[in-house]
Amino acid sequence: MLRSSPVQVPGSLSARLDRVRSPVGGTASKQLYFAGFMLSFTALIALSHIELVIAAPYLFALGILVLATVLAMTIRWEALPASWGAVVPVMDIVAVAVTRDLMRDYAVAVSLLTLIPVVWLAARLRSAGVLIGTASVTLLVTVPALVRTELIDSLTIANSLLLPFTVLQIGLLITGGLALLDGRNDQLAQGLREKAALLEAADTSEQLLTSIIDSVDVGIVVVDRDGHDVLMNRTQRRIHELCTPEGVADPDEGLLLLRYPGTSTAIPTEQRPVRRAVLGETFSNYIVTAGPPGRGASFSASARQILDHRGVRSGAVVVFSDVSSYIETVRSQERFVAAVSHELRTPLTSVIGYLELARDDRDLSVEATSHLEVASRNAEQLLLIVQDLLSDQVSRSGTQQLTLRPDRLSEIARDCAESVAPQAQDAGIEIEQDLRETPELPLDAHRMRQAVANLLSNALKYTPREGRVSVHTGVRSNHVELTVVDSGVGMSAKEQTELFTEYYRTPTARESAIAGHGIGLSLTRRIVVAHNGQISVRSILGEGSTFTIRFPLESHAEGADDPGQRDSPTT
Repeated sequence: MLRSSPVQVPGSLSARLDRVRSPVGGTASKQLYFAGFMLSFTALIALSHIELVIAAPYLFALGILVLATVLAMTIRWEALPASWGAVVPVMDIVAVAVTRDLMRDYAVAVSLLTLIPVVWLAARLRSAGVLIGTASVTLLVTVPALVRTELIDSLTIANSLLLPFTVLQIGLLITGGLALLDGRNDQLAQGLREKAALLEAADTSEQLLTSIIDSVDVGIVVVDRDGHDVLMNRTQRRIHELCTPEGVADPDEGLLLLRYPGTSTAIPTEQRPVRRAVLGETFSNYIVTAGPPGRGASFSASARQILDHRGVRSGAVVVFSDVSSYIETVRSQERFVAAVSHELRTPLTSVIGYLELARDDRDLSVEATSHLEVASRNAEQLLLIVQDLLSDQVSRSGTQQLTLRPDRLSEIARDCAESVAPQAQDAGIEIEQDLRETPELPLDAHRMRQAVANLLSNALKYTPREGRVSVHTGVRSNHVELTVVDSGVGMSAKEQTELFTEYYRTPTARESAIAGHGIGLSLTRRIVVAHNGQISVRSILGEGSTFTIRFPLESHAEGADDPGQRDSPTT
């Protein structure tokens, strides 16, 4: 429908009410509201006193009302100075004053009609509007009433001044309320401006952070306390794509292609870097291979926990560094070490043999025999290191094959405990055996003896004289378990996270000059993993350590029917 004039009454009731409530605008709407009220008042009077309605003063009052309404609807009051906004409400006060003078018997009730334009003036012009309204009521209502009074006394004056005083108080209250509201609005506007500035600064900081983390060549992923991705940089997105199986749009952690380095063995979900971080772990240099076999890459993963301002964990950040070239360099070095170790083993064996022959000569002096014993002992220690290096390199290279035969872990533990018994006796350490018979498993007895012997040897090295080392075997929760417990020096939580890293030695071991080269535990772990087992450690600094090897009965039961050779995965 076409509108003939922009000042027509709005079709929406809510829009009209908004204009009526507006303190500075909506002159036409306010006047229409007041005129409608006066016309309703007139219609109600006409029902029983038509003579009052058709009286000349009342018609004059209605004429002023109509004129004020026409002015309100035709003039663009917003374009005029603010003071001109008092014209229409003052004309309404004039109309009410004429009506009150006509209906003197109902003067009090009719006088209340002046409150509507007075409120309008106070809201529109604030203090000036209050003065104009009070003055208008006084001059147009109060003064004429006093002039017509025959006897003027204090009571008459008080009664006449009651209306302008009431108008003044209502105007002041409205002005004060609007001033308070303006202050609150100013505060709100200031708060909104500050919020907008903060949001803009936050957007700028976020863009800066995104640009920075996207420029680095390491993958960064931030997760919340529930494991949901919060932030992932460009490099990490490429790593994630490398780990994503074909045909899977958004794989969960368990489906990502993550393997132990140098093997095709998938890393269990609970041992994957992001999952470990979600579970609250902090670790460094955890090596994984990402991607399908043949075109994967090796990454070093590190994780740190994120704490909020109250010290409560709110998530974690995990960083992936591509170490493929580094690992290839290390493998070249390992091949060199393996070659050198292999070349050293043969002459060392010959040296030890000839030293033993020389020691058998009864014509040697006591001093010469002592020197030969020292040389023999050091040669044997050197041969042991060479053999460990060779075993470690073979295990890492994946060329070692396990010769699986049915065997009992309890029997292997018994053999190893008996082998180290003389060493324990010389060191003044008690060995306790609680070896409950375990079911037969497909094991490479030689390699498993090497793993268990490493644990027992380690326990003896780090346990002081008069200490105790215990070895236990048994079945628990559908797993075969072997546990080695010592009362030695123990380790901190940080040391435990690095314990199975190649060539790692704890600060305690380095400071106390305990013999070792950091190969035994990493080699033990690879042997256990090669048998589809798990190895873990629990330790308290100053109280001792507990190493546990676990083999699931179900997986070994499936493989026990066909013992033979199997490639040894490395970790």
